[in-house]
Amino acid sequence: MRNRLPAISVIMSTYNRKSFLSRSIESLLAQSFESFEFILINNGSTDGSDQVCEEYAKRDNRIKLFHIIQNNGAPAGRNKGLELASCDYVTIIDDDDYCEPQMLEFLWNLSNRHHADIAICGSWNDYNGELEPYFVFEDLLVLNKVQGLDELLKREKYNVAPPAKLFRKELFKGINFKENVLVDDIHIIYKVFAKANTVAAKGVPLYRFTKHCGNMTSFIQTNKLSPDLLEEYLAAFHERTLFLSKAVPEITARAKYSEWSYMISMCEKIIKYDLTECMDLFNSMVCALQQHYNEVITCPFTTIKEKELLQQYIAATPNKII
Repeated sequence: MRNRLPAISVIMSTYNRKSFLSRSIESLLAQSFESFEFILINNGSTDGSDQVCEEYAKRDNRIKLFHIIQNNGAPAGRNKGLELASCDYVTIIDDDDYCEPQMLEFLWNLSNRHHADIAICGSWNDYNGELEPYFVFEDLLVLNKVQGLDELLKREKYNVAPPAKLFRKELFKGINFKENVLVDDIHIIYKVFAKANTVAAKGVPLYRFTKHCGNMTSFIQTNKLSPDLLEEYLAAFHERTLFLSKAVPEITARAKYSEWSYMISMCEKIIKYDLTECMDLFNSMVCALQQHYNEVITCPFTTIKEKELLQQYIAATPNKII
């Protein structure tokens, strides 16, 4: 299989992850599906990760190593990887994670069998060797554009994280990972899904997300929430609603609800954990939910719990707009 032209471009951007990097690279080189090029971006590492990359590049000719002199964040590395990728399909792997040996073969077969623009597998969250199922399910989902976006916004079968997904590369045409942000994938992956005609997903856990304090999204596992991070999420989700309402009008109701649901959950978190530094944003979210109160309370997607929270935080507010 190695004698053929590669079918998949595997993209990994690494920055100062020497303690995880070898395991991640080894898991890719051990794949049962061998027809891939490995675009390895050393994103200005200073801990010796660059030397690890050099050693593996000498060992396996599928590795195409590119050095960025100064670290400009993970999005810059991912964008460079997409620029260098020569195959029709791409997958993006994080430098601290682990791929099961069958992952690429599974995603390739899933994509080809169902003519899918995006193929998705399940995964594990790895907490120091303790594995927790993450988007693991038995059903095979073959979804059209609207259904694929609907599942993305529900976040029950998969989410916006690029790993554990195989993308048709042309979906990224005109779309780059947003740089100089705290979390990059929330800004663009929905745009990629909006260009996909078919999404195939089966929750076989073939990818391991390694959870540690250095994760870009480690805040999800804690009660911490900074105003800057919350503000970025709120702005990104509002932009998502506007974009999808125009690009795929059939998903408008789900997109609006997803934005409102996030606001409600963040209002709850701020009150529950007394996050006083976020109170200005709490008031802004309350104001936005007041303005859309009737829409939110009558939305068919709004849960009983969310309605109760609306009554607690919104309906009881003297200045509510109805």
